[in-house]
Amino acid sequence: FNEEGSLYILKGDRTIEFDGEFAADVLVEFLLDLIEDPVEIINSKLEVQAFERIEDHIKLIGFFKSEDSEYYKAFEEAAEHFQPYIKFFATFDKGVAKKLSLKMNEVDFYEPFMEEPIVIPDKPYTEEEIVEFVKEHQRPTLRRLRPEDMFETWEDNLNG
Repeated sequence: FNEEGSLYILKGDRTIEFDGEFAADVLVEFLLDLIEDPVEIINSKLEVQAFERIEDHIKLIGFFKSEDSEYYKAFEEAAEHFQPYIKFFATFDKGVAKKLSLKMNEVDFYEPFMEEPIVIPDKPYTEEEIVEFVKEHQRPTLRRLRPEDMFETWEDNLNG
């Protein structure tokens, strides 16, 4: 904790810095997002449509055999590193995977406002490989200013 006037949330063994506007509604929404599971499961074509409508956030989606899969567990652990700033989704449904052109144990990375994903290379992945890939690619060139991370966005603009 090195910045005066900053807000940090402790969740398990993680420390998450809140980079948003200090308004009650924004802070409550941020905390509610932290309570949710780090990975949202997509089970139907209707949920795929909702996933596809999310265009102003970085998002990842993976296709796994089951929730017990070691590769899903690595994906879930990686998601915790970025929660709630980056949205992680998964499916165990072959029909959903086919609609999204996903192969087993594959993870796609979507940048904001980009229709085509980047397939993370060299599947299957470890937690560390997913985290490293996201860190390398998490600075989109085009993004919407949002209350929950507006100061992070301004900081990027100031620092180039």
